[in-house]
Amino acid sequence: MTRKFIITILFVSVVLPSTWGQSDFQKYKAKRQQDFQKYKDKRQKDFDEFRRKRNEEFAKYMSQSWQPFLLDEPVTRPIEKDKEPVIYDERNDHQQKNKETLVEIIPYQKPSPKPQPEPVVPIYENDEANTTCSFVFYGTPMRVRCGDLTSYRLSSTNEKALSSAYLKLTDRKYDNLLFDCLALRKKHCLCDWAYFKLLEAVAAEVCGKGTNEAVFLQGVLFNQSGYRVRFAEEQSNGHLHLLVGTEGFVFDYESVGIKGKTYYLLDKSKVRNLNICNLDMPDEKEMSLHINESPLLSKKMSAPRSIKAKSYGTEVESSVNENLIHFFNDYPTSYANNNFMTRWAYYANTPISTEVKEKIYPQLRNKLQNTTPLIATNILLNWVQTGFVYEKDDVVWGSDRALFAEETLYYPFCDCEDRSILFSHIVRDLVGLDVVLVYYPGHLATAVCFSEEVEGDYIMVKNRKFIVADPTYIPAKVGRTMPGMDNDVAKVILCEKH
Repeated sequence: MTRKFIITILFVSVVLPSTWGQSDFQKYKAKRQQDFQKYKDKRQKDFDEFRRKRNEEFAKYMSQSWQPFLLDEPVTRPIEKDKEPVIYDERNDHQQKNKETLVEIIPYQKPSPKPQPEPVVPIYENDEANTTCSFVFYGTPMRVRCGDLTSYRLSSTNEKALSSAYLKLTDRKYDNLLFDCLALRKKHCLCDWAYFKLLEAVAAEVCGKGTNEAVFLQGVLFNQSGYRVRFAEEQSNGHLHLLVGTEGFVFDYESVGIKGKTYYLLDKSKVRNLNICNLDMPDEKEMSLHINESPLLSKKMSAPRSIKAKSYGTEVESSVNENLIHFFNDYPTSYANNNFMTRWAYYANTPISTEVKEKIYPQLRNKLQNTTPLIATNILLNWVQTGFVYEKDDVVWGSDRALFAEETLYYPFCDCEDRSILFSHIVRDLVGLDVVLVYYPGHLATAVCFSEEVEGDYIMVKNRKFIVADPTYIPAKVGRTMPGMDNDVAKVILCEKH
């Protein structure tokens, strides 16, 4: 900072107040505020004009850009014959002859957190359309300003009518609705999928669940929020649908490829033929299916559940937010890099909710006090091995289904992948060690990297030794591989360090 500039600041802050009269200063202050308001008004006018022109252009071409498409069948989750749990027998304990082999790493790395999509220009509140409507989103009361949209009806679902409706819904008059939705996304820490479901709930409340008006309103709000979305119409009956572009591939939903991008029909309709508005909105972004933080939903804690290990005397009373469980129940299973095994990374890298950490972590930490990392890991491993009841997915769910950590703590049964995901979380959070998921055909386990030398079976990952820890090999300690599993041909999935 130059000496001249410092002197100028001192003159303004010290000399002026001492030489000006009160009325002079008030005039100066009023003039500055007036100038700023003029600048602000002009900037807002420029934003409004820029957005209006973009929306007008989009609406114009919307009436001309519909094409017939045949949707692809859903990609179903792969079915593997699960390995039954094995009871560890110390008399038949044989360590594998580990070799310095280069283990295959599943090519997945969770993207660094990045800003969620945003409107092309900032959305500001105004004095129009302030009538509110209230709704409940996964047990959480919410409210938005929707104006007169509760009485809004589409005149038709033909191209001209939808183009006209798009212009109406993107008018500045309804900016308060979009403003409120974006504010709720921020306030409740909603990931992209949660925000999509929020808009679905808003549109259902405003226009009626399942109506064409609700589908179209949800699509417009998602489009105006900066996401890649396509409007579609059933050729047979004129029913409207939304197709959403995502960063990853999604199991169990019909899809269609358009201009090298994949779009998913996320309402689970069984529709093959659709007329789709094949039109890009500049700067639109794909929906991410990662969860960087748990959504903040109203607390409805489940009944206490005692989870007791058979060794070490570890007993934990668990309770989870049932609203979060309902949210996870709707969450789509997805994968990245054209490799279905990356789906487990989504679960292992989703942070455990604050409610669960506050409930069970102090109890586990109390048990781990004054122990070494190896002993602490063995205590946690035994708790997961013996405190939970194993059952196959096809018996419980009728198909393959991985569980988020909270779900494993909530539901009465879990399998090898659920145990491994939960174990990977608590070791990273409570012991501070790096963990990888280890995939064998039909089985998922983990391996832990210790800073000190630890004996037992291991795999080498990027020149680091990870000691096998199998939450389904009951009650084997760290360093023991379940019989029938070969570490030399195992594949690993890296878990993000918390």
